[in-house]
Amino acid sequence: MSTETVTARREELLARLATEAESLRSSEGWQRWLRFAAKFRSYSLNNQLLIQTQYPTASFVAGFHTWRGLGRHVKKGERGIAILAPMTRRVTEEDSDESRRILSGFKVVFVFDVTQTEGEPLPVPDELPPVRVPDLRLRDQLIAVAERAGFPITITTEDLGARGWYAWESKTITIVGTYPVASQVRTLLHELAHALDPVVGTPQSVRAERELVAESVAFVIGTELGLGIEEASTQYVTGWGASTLTLTRLAREVLAVAEAVDRIVAELPLPGL
Repeated sequence: MSTETVTARREELLARLATEAESLRSSEGWQRWLRFAAKFRSYSLNNQLLIQTQYPTASFVAGFHTWRGLGRHVKKGERGIAILAPMTRRVTEEDSDESRRILSGFKVVFVFDVTQTEGEPLPVPDELPPVRVPDLRLRDQLIAVAERAGFPITITTEDLGARGWYAWESKTITIVGTYPVASQVRTLLHELAHALDPVVGTPQSVRAERELVAESVAFVIGTELGLGIEEASTQYVTGWGASTLTLTRLAREVLAVAEAVDRIVAELPLPGL
């Protein structure tokens, strides 16, 4: 492939990326990305958006050789989904003579969705998906793992106009126990996201932004747990008027905080409860 072709392809991808990033400014666009992010957590925000814009129905993607290793091959005539892969180079520090790798740019690589392949069935996980209907056992499990992570949780019957809250100074979470259990579970995930958000409690903390991050994390993690989280995070985008640059930054923060919450939720003894 010529240098001109590579450059043109990269520019086309960047244009696609800019368009898809702009869509984050609408409630529908933000929610569409959240649903996609829940399936493609191992990919960067940019590559999530690139996969989304080229193959909206994608469910599981991998490279040509990875599919071959899984006993599957790409169907004839299928068009690859272009994403950006980092390129690195090794440099030597002048002071210490120690070498390290640094990012030197990006190259275009191609992945394919499982629907574009055929062959051996994909391996089926030994465990079934987690619970579908939240109950008190799930709530109590979440409380236990959160407290082991250093965030004491109180269940109160006093309704002060919020379903729960996080106190940054004491690192404590309070949940109103008079709401349905499904609501308590969602609120717990929301407040746990606040607790693990490094911006909360700093001078850079803006309430509207932190609420968007926390609610989005609750949606992503709840979706991964199979909880059927309703799409309530749209209210945090509608009418806000944030710039594309701001929402792109916040989307990256959502992925980072979701990863932190994941490390705690991974301790849940699901699906057996």
